[in-house]
Amino acid sequence: MTFDVRDVVAEIDVPHRPDLDPVRRQVADLAPLTDHVLAPDNPTARAAVSGVAVAAVAREAGARVTAVLNARDRNRLGLRRDLLGLLALGVGEVLLLRGDPPEDDAEDGPLGVRAMLDEARALAEEHEVALRIGVVAPLGRPLARWKRAADAVWLPPSFSVAAVARWREDAEVDVPVRAGVILPTGPRMADGVASAIPDLELPDGLEDALAEDPDAGVAAACEHVLALREAGVVDGVHLVAVSRAGRVARRLAPLLAG
Repeated sequence: MTFDVRDVVAEIDVPHRPDLDPVRRQVADLAPLTDHVLAPDNPTARAAVSGVAVAAVAREAGARVTAVLNARDRNRLGLRRDLLGLLALGVGEVLLLRGDPPEDDAEDGPLGVRAMLDEARALAEEHEVALRIGVVAPLGRPLARWKRAADAVWLPPSFSVAAVARWREDAEVDVPVRAGVILPTGPRMADGVASAIPDLELPDGLEDALAEDPDAGVAAACEHVLALREAGVVDGVHLVAVSRAGRVARRLAPLLAG
């Protein structure tokens, strides 16, 4: 299997202020690489502009959108409300996540990802609409049986093609698999993501390189995307570039098109 620019989903940075112009700018910055964006849902448990509003603006800007829905923030009524809103906007792809725990250590909401998957399937059947549902699978653990009912599996960020290949071989899934690729913007961020994301090991020398050149992460991310494509172990990538989105888009697009 192989993939090209059509199989890259780039995560956008959701505004934490009542201003949606940053969403339009990010869609434009990513345009040389991809028109498919991932709209996060209160990432890191910080209040942000509604993902439905973000999806609407991204769609108006010409993007295809996969919307994240966190179990942490929803009961069944809230889930159905947001699914109906997204479908009305023409967004037919969602990624279901548990969600980062809030800073105040409040208890999780009543829904889990498994219940969300079942509810989303039921709503799609009820309204006779197409809805592609993705779930996340950790690299270091076997794929849960219930997650095999999803339409796509998203893997967390890593810099190890071998780990992704082992997971794909062991999981034996028939649905598309998308590998996460993160772009550290500095030594502090690199150390933070390595601590926060299980099974993520940074390439040797990357933290030192970032201390000298903030764009060293762009090169590392691009190299990993190309290595994943060369290995033929996934069907696409989920790129987390955020503030370096424009730089990585301009660098990676001709490499994938070639």
